[in-house]
Amino acid sequence: MEISPEINKRIDDVLDRNKIHEIAIMIMAAFIFLLGLGALFFGIYTNQVLIVAPSTLITACLYWPIGRISKMRKENIALAAIPSLIAALPPDEAARELIKLLDKLA
Repeated sequence: MEISPEINKRIDDVLDRNKIHEIAIMIMAAFIFLLGLGALFFGIYTNQVLIVAPSTLITACLYWPIGRISKMRKENIALAAIPSLIAALPPDEAARELIKLLDKLA
């Protein structure tokens, strides 16, 4: 069973879009980290606890971008594996594996 070029193109397009989103999220994470770190140092330097606590919360917001990057990378690996998976299996097994993979991505 051979994968059509249209399917490969669609997968490549999704991977390209995910790469753009991944870069944007990494920039956001860097901004959150620098903002939190700057506020933390400023709060320590000026000895103001009211600045130190919120800066810690701002830095804690890194949980979301890091989790999103991890999820995107797993999706990219799954999408990259689809063509070789489908080509190597008989049609009925390929369909079952594809359904499992799509359920994980959804």
